[in-house]
Order: sequence, then C-alpha cells, then structure tokens
Amino acid sequence: MTDTALAHQPFATFVNEAGPRIRRALVAAFGPEIGTEAAADAMSIAWERWDLISGRENPAGYVWGIGRNRALKRMGRKRRLFPTPEPGREPWIEPGLPAAIGTLSEKQRTAVLLTSGYGWTFREVAELMDVAVSTVQAHVERGMAKLRNELGVNDDES
Repeated sequence: MTDTALAHQPFATFVNEAGPRIRRALVAAFGPEIGTEAAADAMSIAWERWDLISGRENPAGYVWGIGRNRALKRMGRKRRLFPTPEPGREPWIEPGLPAAIGTLSEKQRTAVLLTSGYGWTFREVAELMDVAVSTVQAHVERGMAKLRNELGVNDDES
C-alpha cells in the first residue's frame, strides 16, 4: 500500500502497515534502544495528531521524521556507536562491523542497513525518508565504500 493510500486509512491500519517500517528505519539509524523508543514516541504523536497527519501526502515519512527528531534529541551531541552483539546471542558477523557501522552518517547508516540488512528497495527507503531514489543510492554507495575502507576490504581482491 502506498503512503498516499495510507493517508486515507484509519490510524490502526496506518500502524499495521507503516509502523514496522518506521521502527526498522529508526532502529537502523539510531540503534535498537533509541530507535525503538523514538518509534514509540512518533506513533504516540501520530495518534494525537492523526487528523492533521493523515491528510499529508506521505504520512509515514512525516511520522518517521518525528521519530528521527525524537531520537536526535535523545542522543544530544554524543555520537551513537552500535553495540557489539553478545557472544552466543547473534549469528556470526565480522567483529569490526558494529564499530564500522557506527562511523557512517545517520543517512548512510539508515540507507545501508535498510537495503542491505532488511532487503528494502531503494524506492522503499526513498519513500520512507521522503527523498529521491538517487539520494538513497548515493547514501548506499558512499556508506558501503566507507564500510569497505573501515574493514579493509578491497573489491579488487579475489
């Protein structure tokens, strides 16, 4: 369902359709703790202002923006590093990956994790972030290049 179609649905439908995408995007951008709290805050505000938000062209993008602002406010000026998974609790990943992900800009991190981690299309990410598809592509390309550099991975090596 497109965001335009979501705008004319009741709030419960919006939460069921867009809520998980908004939460995943905020967790991708700000980590599990801050992202989850920001998503809950954003949905609460959306409920209070649904009469105004439901009329927007991209209500999911607007609510994601509310969550993003809440997360940034919660973080203050400190830079958020992603936690290292506890041994035995997560599947094996490159040990340096959490720290490398923490070096990405918020927009790069969001685009990379949603496309590479969650399998979203560039169009889906662009719609939620309310940016052009080419902008998402640029964030992914720059973010992946930075990750490869941070991890010492060279595409030319076989």
